Amino acid sequence: MFKKAIFYTTAAIALTITIFVTYSAYGTYRLSEKMEVIQTRIETVNFFIKDVERDISNGAYIAGFRTLLSFNQFITANGTFINNLNEKFKESFLNGTINQQPLSLMKDSTFTDWANKISIEANKVDIKFNFTINDVKLNQTGPWTVSIGLNLSLDIRDKRNTSYWIRDRYLTTKIDIIGFEDPLYIVNGNGRVTNAIIQSNITTFVVVGKVNNLLRHMNNSWYVARNDSPSFLMRFEGNLGNSTYGIESLVNLDEFQQQGLAIKDRSIVDYIYFGTKSTTNFRINNTPEWFKIDQGHLEFYQVENITI
Repeated sequence: MFKKAIFYTTAAIALTITIFVTYSAYGTYRLSEKMEVIQTRIETVNFFIKDVERDISNGAYIAGFRTLLSFNQFITANGTFINNLNEKFKESFLNGTINQQPLSLMKDSTFTDWANKISIEANKVDIKFNFTINDVKLNQTGPWTVSIGLNLSLDIRDKRNTSYWIRDRYLTTKIDIIGFEDPLYIVNGNGRVTNAIIQSNITTFVVVGKVNNLLRHMNNSWYVARNDSPSFLMRFEGNLGNSTYGIESLVNLDEFQQQGLAIKDRSIVDYIYFGTKSTTNFRINNTPEWFKIDQGHLEFYQVENITI
């Protein structure tokens, strides 16, 4: 009887140990499996975050580029400049409107549209994507570039609450203004004369008294950087003041005459011609009769010695 008791006791202990080891192994396996799932979810969120950060710049660039195109379209249709440019830019960039009126070029192309598409894609992989735009600013950052500054708050988290990412970001993206229409020409040319911003490759305007380069520069109304001229963004508002990042062209008045527009007896430096500033102007030898340069620009265009 005693031997049987020892046997049963030993068997019970062995069975208990077996059950414990088996359960422990199973528990370890389940824990390991759960950790792998969590690790996979964390990696999925991380990959998504990297994609979002990369795509934010693309979304901002596209929405910003189309907003500037829309502004030119708006000015052409209405014949007026845009007041409070930064506020109007923010409205169009986010909502696709200006003065609450829809802009055709912004249809499905606003930054908000982009963010909503990201949310849809995030939902497909069980990720919640929320964002808040704290501010949007449009700045002139060089004679030939503008930048969009975005102050964002991002909240990205896994729907299973395995991981989350909350962060404030300040993002800037640059847009080259080359090829955009100059608002000064659109308004002052009554929509019949426009001028694309092209940077001039001419630096020597007069060679031994010959004005061939100067005439080519004027005929194309190419632009040069000048810090006493208005910037590209200032031109949207009709602001003819000076800017560190100013640009200017020479107005080809032949184009105005061909469109039946009256021409003025003024310096053909664009912001002076389209403005009301009083200047002393000079005719230039071997140029059209209407070709006049104000005294303040004679040296820059190298015509001091060939005035009439």
